[in-house]
Amino acid sequence: MRLNDRALGVLTLGLGGLLLAASLRLPGVPGQELGAGFFPALLGGGVMAAGTGLLLAAGRQPGEPWLRAPAWMRDRWAATNVALLVASIVLFALLAETVGFIPLAIAILLAVQLRLGIAPVRAAVTAVLGAIGFHLLFVMVLRVPLPPGLLEGWL
Repeated sequence: MRLNDRALGVLTLGLGGLLLAASLRLPGVPGQELGAGFFPALLGGGVMAAGTGLLLAAGRQPGEPWLRAPAWMRDRWAATNVALLVASIVLFALLAETVGFIPLAIAILLAVQLRLGIAPVRAAVTAVLGAIGFHLLFVMVLRVPLPPGLLEGWL
């Protein structure tokens, strides 16, 4: 998505204001003229100035929409691919503990490869080997514990 200067200016001005307000709550440092909030307040003021500049620049662009969808969002193939990616992440987050890493990784890799037009047998073999390879990499090399899920006791 592309925000125009007016929307980006409002967002920047608001975030700078939040930073400035939060910095004013920071405690002073004993024995120091400048407290802990001095530099964050300075940064917040600078961000607010940048937001104001964007708003002033937006005044010279009348009629431009606040938000414009990128071209890929109008392409059904690309939008479906993005939806598949988001759904894969959400499903993994929801089901990882109960189903486990390896079965979910196989399902996700298989779905993505089939969506991209890979032959089903090749996609299945690649998904299984890829899931096992990622599991071995994370567990044995990187020492990151992955949820076993349905394969509890087998791994």
